[in-house]
Amino acid sequence: MHERELLSFESALARVLDAAPGPVLETVELARTPGRVLAEDIRCDRDVPAADVSAMDGFAVRSADLTEPSSLRLVGDALAGRPYDGAVGPGECTRVMTGGLVPRGSDAVVPVEATSGYDALEGGRIEFSRGTTRGDNVRPRASVRAQGDVVLARGGVIRAPQIAVLAGQGHVRVQVARRPRVAILPTGDEVVPIDVVPTEGQVRNSNAHCLYAQVETAGGEASLHAILRDREGDTLERLRDALETHDLVCTIGGVSMGTRDLVRGAFDTLGGRSLVESVRIKPGKPTLFGAYTRADGSTSHLLGLPGNPASSFTIFELFGAPWIKKAIGRDESTWLVRRHATLVERPVRANWRMQLLPALVTRTAERAELAALDQRSSADLFSLAEGNALVFVPPETALAVGESVEYVEFAFDGR
Repeated sequence: MHERELLSFESALARVLDAAPGPVLETVELARTPGRVLAEDIRCDRDVPAADVSAMDGFAVRSADLTEPSSLRLVGDALAGRPYDGAVGPGECTRVMTGGLVPRGSDAVVPVEATSGYDALEGGRIEFSRGTTRGDNVRPRASVRAQGDVVLARGGVIRAPQIAVLAGQGHVRVQVARRPRVAILPTGDEVVPIDVVPTEGQVRNSNAHCLYAQVETAGGEASLHAILRDREGDTLERLRDALETHDLVCTIGGVSMGTRDLVRGAFDTLGGRSLVESVRIKPGKPTLFGAYTRADGSTSHLLGLPGNPASSFTIFELFGAPWIKKAIGRDESTWLVRRHATLVERPVRANWRMQLLPALVTRTAERAELAALDQRSSADLFSLAEGNALVFVPPETALAVGESVEYVEFAFDGR
């Protein structure tokens, strides 16, 4: 057994991201795009608005006719979807509703509140209680966007407002990045389904369900596989099948130094190339990441996660989620967003490895504050549920209350 290469976090992350594929594009119906990543720039197909339109309900006028309170002859209506056919001449006005085209000849809109009302007075005239100036209450052509402007940039996540823009631009079908297929393969004789009461030495399969949510949140298409028991033949066969049919396989457990940790050996036997064998991180030191050449010559990847809940969760947030975000075409600045806050409540002791501890970040008007939570062990799920972030503690470094610390937030909305 060779000695495993122990990488720093930064070196391991670089290898994972270097191996991550670029986006594979597909075109889907607009209704199927929520949460997907846009794979093309969307340009405005026409000026918005396409002509000068009214910003108010009122009357379209020539500003030169209303330098002071006066009255004008009503000659017609300019309604949304039904423009006035003629032109407004000297001493004339038209009714106009919000969004209606401002008629030719007019250059301002006076709100109805500043007039005698919509109904014409004697002589077919409308009285105005104040003057106006050119451009008042008019939304000029192309004042929102001009034809050819980029209205949605490639790499953004499509949510409800983006759907509105796409629909408004007439996009029935949209080019997006295909979601990578991610297999979740829990391992171990001690793992039982979550609806089973564990006996002594057994644990429920909570990691796999947590990981499913993490994969989907990051933008992948997760598939949850049956528990893989500690059998060499089964491990080899199940791992091969998953690697041949998925872009990323996330195993849980089976990558440490125990006699029944079979994933590494099976991956080697299948011809897998280990790119990360071990990381100087607590929790999560026995992390495995590698590449596998499929029968058709294409490449899939394996992310072997440690079996303890905190380790599994942390390593996927640090390596799996960024891998997926690169694969779906998200901007590099989103792959692993590291922020800063002030440490409060209690200090953090040093460790020879870089520590990733669950934390609760709160924001005040002045600053972001971070409290490191008490994680009893790498099997402690509860501290993760109480927090919303992971705080980075550099190797051989203690953190004092009041110091600026670096953290990454748990992903909740697919960002």
